[in-house]
Parts: sequence; structure tokens; C-alpha cells
Amino acid sequence: MRKLLITLLAIFSLSALNAQPTATWQYEQKDNGDGTIDLIFKADVAANWYMYNTRLIKNGPLPTTFELKNIKGFEPVGKLRDLGKPKAKMDESFGLEVSVFEKKASFVQTIRRITKDPLKVEGLLTFQTCNGGECLMDEVDVAFNVPAGTVVAASTATVSDSLATNSLSAQVAGETTVPSAEIPAATDNSQGLLIFLLIAFAAGLGGVFTPCVFPMIPMTVSFFISGSGSKKDGIAKGLIFGLSVTLIYTLIGVIVALFQSTDATDTLGTHWIPNLLFAILFIVFAISFFGAFEITLPSGLANKADARADKGGLIAAFFVAFAMVIVSFSCTGPFVGSILAAAVTGGLALKPILGMFFFGLAFSLPFVIFSFFPSLMKKMPKSGGWLNVVKVVFAFILLGFSFKYLASVDAYFGLGIITRSLFISVWIVLAIMLGVYLLGKFKTSHDSDTPYVGTGRLVLAIASFSFAVYLLPGMFGAPLASLSGLIPPADESTFTIGSQSSQSAFATTQDSTQGTVPVKYANPQHKAPYGLTSYYEIEQAIEVSKQLNKPVLLSFKAVTCSACKLMEATVWSDPKVLDVLKNKVVLASLYVDDRTELPVAEQVTSKLDGKVKNTLGRKLRDYQLSRFGVASQPYYVLVDQNENVLVKPVGECSKEEFLKFLNDGIAKFEATKIL
Repeated sequence: MRKLLITLLAIFSLSALNAQPTATWQYEQKDNGDGTIDLIFKADVAANWYMYNTRLIKNGPLPTTFELKNIKGFEPVGKLRDLGKPKAKMDESFGLEVSVFEKKASFVQTIRRITKDPLKVEGLLTFQTCNGGECLMDEVDVAFNVPAGTVVAASTATVSDSLATNSLSAQVAGETTVPSAEIPAATDNSQGLLIFLLIAFAAGLGGVFTPCVFPMIPMTVSFFISGSGSKKDGIAKGLIFGLSVTLIYTLIGVIVALFQSTDATDTLGTHWIPNLLFAILFIVFAISFFGAFEITLPSGLANKADARADKGGLIAAFFVAFAMVIVSFSCTGPFVGSILAAAVTGGLALKPILGMFFFGLAFSLPFVIFSFFPSLMKKMPKSGGWLNVVKVVFAFILLGFSFKYLASVDAYFGLGIITRSLFISVWIVLAIMLGVYLLGKFKTSHDSDTPYVGTGRLVLAIASFSFAVYLLPGMFGAPLASLSGLIPPADESTFTIGSQSSQSAFATTQDSTQGTVPVKYANPQHKAPYGLTSYYEIEQAIEVSKQLNKPVLLSFKAVTCSACKLMEATVWSDPKVLDVLKNKVVLASLYVDDRTELPVAEQVTSKLDGKVKNTLGRKLRDYQLSRFGVASQPYYVLVDQNENVLVKPVGECSKEEFLKFLNDGIAKFEATKIL
């Protein structure tokens, strides 16, 4: 009776766990009347989780796919494609812009019938959900019963992208489906928007300290004061000037926003064309800041604005602001272009408006303050060569960020030209050159002689050289976690210090041995970080554990799990953690998305769903769920040679928590050996 109660309790616990999946699927089908049928997949994504769309990105996350089986009586028309509107998102772990669905997701696979008979369409739906801390890769067997219909010649058939609203006729593992609700637009991340607005505000202040703007502050404030009947009138002119500048820049953002939609922002964030255009834009602006040429607006606009301003009065303050915006464009253009480039790749249609509003507000703020307190102008630093230094500094920064957009283009096509090592190398060179420039070792055509290096330039030079030194370890395997959202992820171009050859920091262990057992199931995608020896099936890891008398660390992960990569980059890289992983445990990297077909003798039948697990990934995922009741990754378990759990397993955690988990498990293992 006791065993029966324990068994029932275990079954109930697993049932309760499975009652709250990260995604619940519903299925529909629509006959388009032209010989094609749309197979529609709708998902309700759990709160705080998101699902990747169908676009495949090299070295990126797992896209949502549908693999047709037993194709008979029909043919696929293309592949599974998005039906809803994904949200652009920067995945810091992969260092890539990805597209995800939140709350609701929908996809469509179109097929063309080649027989009028009823069809049985079966396939495997594969998807991955994440919540920023853990990821879950899952597969669902799907079957559609398509009634008899008319065969239409392929030349006259068209593919429909419209969303079907008819009753469902799909059968999926006995699941009962109901019609889906409308898919709402994804909301933007408020924290990311706040950071963007702070950057826009800082860019506006930066634009003030340029040769085109800074010398004009005294003249502009003098206009406010001179001809004013009182101090009150001067303040009024200053306020109108500030509001006018803010309005003009905001209108620029409005124009950009009018020509984009949420669809456009998703495309701009991921497609190669806008990323290439932004890279060229940044490079052109940088060359302009180096002094090669000036980017100016038509002089007629400035002349007309000046003529209006000369007439005086409060309305003249607007035309002074208009003239200021036009004349200063050669210096503020790169700032404006940078803010708009960041805005249109952010997935929010209002971003250009908000970005330009905060830019204009910051840009006009010093003028307004000086109109309130004219005496402060006496404390202003005098114009001089330092203003050109500011332009050159910004030029180096623009060049660095242009490479980020070029890397996105490279990642889109999977060219592998702009590798992590090349990217970091370019940034190191730019940082060193900036430091050398700040020390006055070389000059641009617009620079004045530098008899000595001032305190400000010296501090900036030290910061520039320090940044170069910080980047240097990234060439040799350091994760550079604080820059993971900007630089490409680790790849074969990353060298590991202390390795016997020029291997990647994520080197493969396919030729490695530990104990007397050769590693099985290793492939180029399964790269143990930091040269660690790893095994890819539990049975082999246990066998090695018995030979070496060490506990086994079961690391459940996925090639496409961003949280797993982040954990390895920020926690496993710690010297203390790395020492334990290298010397005190046997590492088993258990990839739940491995598609390797298993020999019949190694296949298992799941106790949960009764299905045969014929691939390594399915077998490992089934083991994780049935053994530990957890299906998310990363998930770490320490076991002994008999697969007994030594300490409570952990998922994503801090360095301290993970190190404590390892040490506690090893201590218990050692105590068990003594007993």
C-alpha cells in the first residue's frame, strides 16, 4: 500500500507539473479554394515567457519549425512561416537581434493537394520558450485530418496568408482545442525604453559641445537679452527658443514614425538592408567628424531663417531656433542619425518621436538656463581646439558602433567574416588609436597645436587605453559579459590561453578521452566551454565516474538555449568554478535538442507518454522530466555512480550559489565514499 501511495503521489506531482506548460497549442486549417490548404498553429504563451519565431539565425536560438512526415497526396508550399507579429529583441547571450512572440504566437504551413482524396497530414512541431532565466525546448506531434477537395494546377494556385476562423479539425495527442483569441501587439520593454531615452538625452547634451554649437551659445543668449524690455522678456524668448528647438527635433521623429509600422521596426531590427545602411551612415558621419568634409543642409534655409530672426520679437525666437538647427546640422547630424537608427530598430513606433523629443530637450536646455541666468556665461570655458577633439572622439565611437551593424549583416547571411575575434580586434585598435590621439601623438586636419596634454584629455586617454586592456582577454576566451549585447558570441575564432592548439574557447571534445572511455555523440555544435572534457550521454558519464571515482554533473542544456550560454559565460568562467569543473567532477553535457538518431538498442519508451524516444535529445529530455520533474534548461544535477542525487539541483544562479551547489555535492560524495 505504501509503494502504491508513493507511486500515485509521483504521478500526481508530474501531472500537476505538466498542467502548466509554457505554451498551449491550438490548431486550425483553411481550404483556400485554389488547391492549397493553410495549416495554422496558435499558441498561448505563459506569462513572462516568450517564443522564438520561424527565422533561422546562424549560431542563434532555436526557431519554431514544422517537419512534415509521411508526405502523401500533397506537397508543402514553402516552410512554416510567422502569421502573427513578432517583437524585435536583443538576446544578450547570443549577441544577436532576434524576433520573439509574447502572450500569443501564430504560424502557418501551406500545403498543396495533389489528390482529391481526404488527407492525413502529420508532422513534428518544434519550438523553444524562454523567460530570460531558463529555456525550454519542446516538440509536439501534430496531425490534421483534411477532407476531400478539388485539385488545382500548381500554375493557378496561390498561397493565402489570411488567418482562418473556421472550426478546428486538427487532432493533437488527444488534446481538445478551442478557437483562439485575437493576437495583441507585443509591448515594449520599459527598462530598455528608459535606457534609450537617457542615451538620447545624453546625445543632446553632447551635441552642445561641438564646434558648430558651443561658440553660438553667447551670441544666442545675447539675442535673448538685447532688445528685451525686461529680464522677463529675455526669459520668455529663451523659453520659446527651447520649446522651438525641442519641437523641431520632435517633428523629425514624427516624420520618421509616420513612415514606419510595428512590422517595419521588426524588419529594421533584423534585416540586412537597414543594418547595412546604418553601418554606412555611421561610417560617413565618422569620416565627416574626422574633418574630411562637412554634411550641411541647403544654405537657403539658414538665410531665410536668419532674415526672419532679424525682425525681432518673441516670434523671432522660433526662427533663431530654426536657424540654429540648420546651421548646427553638420555637427548634430551624426547624433540625430544615431538616435533614429537606434529608434527604428527598437520595435516601438513611438521611439523616434520620444528619442527626438529628449534629444531636442537636452540640446536646448543650456540655452534656456543661460537665458535665465546670463551671468553664468562668464564661467563657461572658452571655445578652442578642444571642441574639435570632441568631434574626433565621437568619430571613433561612431566607427565602433558601425561595426556592430556590420556584424548584424554578417550574422544575417551566416558569412562568418566578422568573427568575435575580428570584432574585438577592431575595437581594441580603435580604443588604442583614440588614446594615442588624446595624448596628442597625431592630429587631424582641423586640430590645433597641443603644447601640453590637459587633465581632461589625459583622463580620457587613460579610460580609452583601459577599455582596450579590458577587451584584450576577450581574444582568449574571456566572456566580456558586460558587452555581451554588443559583441558577437564566442565562436571558433576565440583562442584559449593554455590550450595545446589554437582551439576555440568552446572547444569540441570529440577526440578527447577521460578514463578509458572515448567520447560518444560529440559534434561541432556541442562544444564544452573552456576546454573542458564532457560526455553527451548519461550512461557514458556514469561509467567514467566509476573509473575516476568522481561525482557526475548532469548539465541539461540546448544548443539554442541563451540562458545556458549566459550561465557558462558569467558563472562557469569564474576560476574557482572552473577548477571544480575541471578536476573534481565528470561533466555530462546533455543536449535536449540533439537530433542524433539512436540505435534501436539505445532507444527508450517514455513512461510519461508511452512514445519511443528515438533521438538522443528526446531521450535526454524525457529523462530530465521523468526523473526530476523539470523540463527547463539550464538545469544542473550532481549524482553519484548510482545516479543518486547528492544535493538539490539548481538552474540559472549566481557564482556563489553555483559554487556552493558544487562544493556541497562533492562534500557529500566524499562523505559517502568514507562510509
